[in-house]
Amino acid sequence: MADERFFLPGPTEVRTEVLDAMRHPMIPHRSAAMELLMSTIHRRLQPLFGTERPVYVVGGSATSAMEMAIRCGSAERVLAVVCGAFGERFAEIADLTGRDVTRVIAEPGETVSPEQVRLALEHGAYDTVTMVHSETSTGVLSDVEGIAAAVREASNAMLLVDAVTSVGAMPVEMDAWGVDLVFTGSQKALALPPGLAFLAASERLLNRARTLPDRGFALDVVRYDEFWHKSQSPTTPAIPLLFALDRQLADIELEGLEARFDRHADMARTCWDWVEVDGGTDLSLEILARDGERSPTVTCVLCDQPEWVVRTLSEQGYVIGAGHGDLRRSSLRIGHMGDHTVDGLETLLDVMGRVMHARR
Repeated sequence: MADERFFLPGPTEVRTEVLDAMRHPMIPHRSAAMELLMSTIHRRLQPLFGTERPVYVVGGSATSAMEMAIRCGSAERVLAVVCGAFGERFAEIADLTGRDVTRVIAEPGETVSPEQVRLALEHGAYDTVTMVHSETSTGVLSDVEGIAAAVREASNAMLLVDAVTSVGAMPVEMDAWGVDLVFTGSQKALALPPGLAFLAASERLLNRARTLPDRGFALDVVRYDEFWHKSQSPTTPAIPLLFALDRQLADIELEGLEARFDRHADMARTCWDWVEVDGGTDLSLEILARDGERSPTVTCVLCDQPEWVVRTLSEQGYVIGAGHGDLRRSSLRIGHMGDHTVDGLETLLDVMGRVMHARR
């Protein structure tokens, strides 16, 4: 399994076997060998998204897929559901690409409810709704299924979902929930090196994209769809990363999705119990996200002097995340995703507790 000392909320640790897969010799990117590799990857990605739709492999970070979602999935007016920094990033990209954006903003550690989305849609003619499933900056988990139902009931808007820290760690059911676009990145719950993004789009989103004049070239979902059906990439792919991806997807299949989801749920409960019982009693720690709205992949912990804790743990050989944005001076973040284990997380928490007790 992963190195049990690197608990950053992305990029997460990558196993040696996955890194070694990148040493595979180069192959031509327009060859039968590449088409075989891509077709295998395509088949293995679909269950992670809960879809029978194509899942495109995009060269670049998840932010590339986020811009691709806006350029190809939105027309004029966007309702942005914002529960943290990455929901705001989604809204900002929509702003910068000329869309008229209205934000529905949750308080830190809280989510926007389906009813709030429904009410917002009833008072505005929006063609697109954006949201983040698992918000990495705050550790909250939004109700995608409920919001998707609200969007369908109140409008004909497209629903675009950032699932960067949820795909590969918990159920994501794009087809069953009625979501139009879902994307993620390689360096989070999939436990791969940074540099790839993955995006799935509904047929009706593709139909809208074909009508949009400003969707660009490199991030054009229509071109990606055309090349997906040929088991190719529209541009030169990051070939070593594809070999790593193929190895990791094969290992995820061996573990089984239910077992992988259960492992993430167990890690999350372990972290929450430690904060609320040990940390809450002795160290005045508190989980930012409310019970019932917490992500299984990242926990944002409110505490005194978080920068000191992060730095001191680093000196002990353990890496966790500082708070993000406005929460930097009041919180830290523990990433428990990818190929980590409960045993490894318990060791981190034990060291973290001893470090923090020693300072009191």
